[in-house]
Amino acid sequence: MKKTIFLGFCSLAFCTLISAQEKNNNFKKIKELGGIEEYLYQPNGMNILLLQDNASPVATVQIVYRVGSKNEVIGNTGSTHLLEHLMFKGTASFNKKNGNTITDVLQNTGAQLNATTWYDRTNYFETLPSDKIGLALQIEADRMRNSLLLKEDKEAEMTVVRNEFERGENDPNSLLDKEIWASAYIAHPYHHSTIGWKSDIEKAPIEVLRNFYNTYYWPDNATLTIIGDFKKENVFALIETYFGKITKAPNPMPQPYTEEPQQYGPRKIVVKKPGELGVINKAYKIPGALHEDLPALNILGEIIGSGPSAILNKTFVDTRLGIYAYANATNFKEVGLFTIGVGFPTTSKHEDIDAKINEVVAKIQKEGVTQDEINRVVAEISTQTILSRDGSGVIASGLNEAIASGDWTDYVTGVDRLKKVTPADVLRVAQKYLVEDQSTTGYFIPKQSGESKAQDQADANHFMPENGPFYYRDSNHNHNEEPSGNLIAAHTAILNENKMEAESDLLIEKSASAFKREKIAGIDVVSVKTAAKDFVTVAASISAGNFANETKNAIIPSLTASMLSKGTTLNDKFKFSQKLQKLGVKLNVSASTTKINIGFKCLKKDLDEVVSLLAEELRNPLFDAKEFENLKQQYTGNTQQSLNDPGERGSIALSQAIYPKGNPNYDLSVETNLENIKNATLDEVKAFHKKYFGPASMHLVIVGDTEGANLNACLKKHFKNWTGGVAENLKFEEAVKANSKTEVITIPEKPSAELFIGQYTGLKRADADYIPFYIANYTLGAGFAGRLMQTVRDNDGLTYSISSGIGGNIQTGGYWFVNASFNPNLFQKGLDATMVQVDKWVKDGITAQELENKKSNLIGSFKVGMSTTAGMSRTILSFIERGLEPDYIQQYPKDIEKVTLQQVNNAVKKYIQLDKMIIIKAGSLDKDGNPLK
Repeated sequence: MKKTIFLGFCSLAFCTLISAQEKNNNFKKIKELGGIEEYLYQPNGMNILLLQDNASPVATVQIVYRVGSKNEVIGNTGSTHLLEHLMFKGTASFNKKNGNTITDVLQNTGAQLNATTWYDRTNYFETLPSDKIGLALQIEADRMRNSLLLKEDKEAEMTVVRNEFERGENDPNSLLDKEIWASAYIAHPYHHSTIGWKSDIEKAPIEVLRNFYNTYYWPDNATLTIIGDFKKENVFALIETYFGKITKAPNPMPQPYTEEPQQYGPRKIVVKKPGELGVINKAYKIPGALHEDLPALNILGEIIGSGPSAILNKTFVDTRLGIYAYANATNFKEVGLFTIGVGFPTTSKHEDIDAKINEVVAKIQKEGVTQDEINRVVAEISTQTILSRDGSGVIASGLNEAIASGDWTDYVTGVDRLKKVTPADVLRVAQKYLVEDQSTTGYFIPKQSGESKAQDQADANHFMPENGPFYYRDSNHNHNEEPSGNLIAAHTAILNENKMEAESDLLIEKSASAFKREKIAGIDVVSVKTAAKDFVTVAASISAGNFANETKNAIIPSLTASMLSKGTTLNDKFKFSQKLQKLGVKLNVSASTTKINIGFKCLKKDLDEVVSLLAEELRNPLFDAKEFENLKQQYTGNTQQSLNDPGERGSIALSQAIYPKGNPNYDLSVETNLENIKNATLDEVKAFHKKYFGPASMHLVIVGDTEGANLNACLKKHFKNWTGGVAENLKFEEAVKANSKTEVITIPEKPSAELFIGQYTGLKRADADYIPFYIANYTLGAGFAGRLMQTVRDNDGLTYSISSGIGGNIQTGGYWFVNASFNPNLFQKGLDATMVQVDKWVKDGITAQELENKKSNLIGSFKVGMSTTAGMSRTILSFIERGLEPDYIQQYPKDIEKVTLQQVNNAVKKYIQLDKMIIIKAGSLDKDGNPLK
């Protein structure tokens, strides 16, 4: 009976309802641009954006509320974000009591769902099979005005959000960024971060939140976006059905009117906390996103801060003054900051870096930039704009930010605005806005572990990719995942390779056209044509054979892959990167001790040129000695950062407790990694490249608009006579299930501590028990519908993030684990609550209803994943790496469907022993696991 409540209506609505547009003219067309149609639903003032694409049976439904943290005042900061969480807690129709929570109902269709909060907006979205559009609209309409907002839910969710806040406080860049904005804007409500001040999170009464909800969450303050596979007349009918009963807001919605007063001199803030790097962020005030000067400021940020040719990289990274450098302009609706950031090692001083940044700014203000530099940036952004529109979910995300900026059409016209920028424009905005008296400079001065609070030390290291910092202000606060902005965590160890592979299995196009598989230039090539227009995605890999078990320096594969982008024998790194920039392409090559991963996305017309550059990079790297030393410094900085990372330290300790040193799943300690980086030589890198780079074990998958792309001809031409590589299999020392163990890793002054629970299972991806155990684990800890999230987070309010997974290299015996974050004062309570669920899972198994729900979830996700070329290419690659044929995508849903309840529950009891649990606690905890005082 419950299913008919929320599933039975969709086909009825599509079949019987008449187009509201034709019947009563409630839908007024406003404009159309770039294939996107804008309508006004006149009965209640809701804006509607429609982008129809019937190539795949997938759609994204998104509702954007024009309310964000800028609408908050002192005392209720963080209300928008806390409401975002509470609006998942339930409505009169969808709630836990009825057994049909919003997350359960949506995830059982295979939907990908989330919500994010930012300064100018809040959005809720779900990408799901297109025959479930009606379900998504029903849910969004229901929570628009019927969210329960119960006091008991608020009390539980408050501690969840507080833990999210604490996790952000763990990161030095996040902390520094928050302080800079609070100092730069003393009056404007952008002054406080979206997540709010801790005391407001803890103390805001439910009445305040309800009042905020009843003020802003109305249709005339919202834009409904539907992208993907639908018929317009059916969508109009569904909107009429579910939103037609909702009226306009009964009162005018108050808008912030506070303007930032004139700044009369430079401001400076200093943050001193444990860390392993020195950081300077220098921020200058700029206008809002739609201001005529923003395109020039965005281009300026790219020119001085992105890529090997960027002035900041030449000034700081190439000279080894800094580990990373970046520049960017925010694109908020009202005001913003142009930020220049540098992270640096012990050999550099804050004052010296600050002075160098000022020199860079002065040079730009005197000399400006060239037309060629602008052309490269515009070409790159133009192509990336096309390539990024791979799936309805990504398009919805882009529209979300354009809506927030004040004009959705900027999503379509933004590139045209960039194309009008001249060198004179860039020079003018540099001189106008990069003014010292309008700046706020932040210093992060790290204290190393064990120092007293009075001691200040700025000798630290931190690696950053060339394209940006560890933390961007533009990261969104999400409901049930990590922030979706540019968070970059360059971990040296892969915690969960098998889990990632299993999740990528959900990104498969069941109805994909026939696969082509053939050997070309010695490479195993699979080609799949999809409905993507004018672009292709390539995923490839090369086996590292038995390198992982040869007791060699484990950092060499990663260093080798990173050196490939540092120049070739034909083009130095500047010329090479500029060629890629003009094509708008990023060649991604990375390596672990077991394989080399390669990937890129490009326009179909550029495939030959991109393959040519890929071949040049793979076959003819320059291996310059100076670049190698620079790279080692960057790796050292990255690894040193891990010393103060509870998650990284905890995951390493778990792997070491489960596996012997001779096993590929054994992660080296931070100290060992630092020693390996120090001892690595360029000769070792060259030897690794010579032995392992070649076609012998290379697989390549191309997905997208492959017809006429002429990949075969490209590979034959550019990889002709390429030899090398290995075909040997990985050998390793087998692990055995270890005895129970508890270990504490003490890291002072971390507001959020990490818990790891795990044990060896020995399961390999090809084992018959793997899928049954995977379904069992999925029930326990995968996503918001997992038991752990629904209890330890949702009911108990003890954590922002908790999950369980299957780890380990796909060729070796794997392991099972749980990972969660807790405030140190709630750590033991969190551990106890987690173990209650684990005990119940092992002893009682899962229920028949849970099994059916998870099967529906996993199989439904196939439809969702089929709309992206990236997901399909990675998934097919993972199949052929395991020796399967590409058409296994047809069999995978059947393998899920045929699993029985007995197989699932037997697998849990077979592989998990409650008396063999390994528990790792990392953070501000003493040797007994109690909070540090």
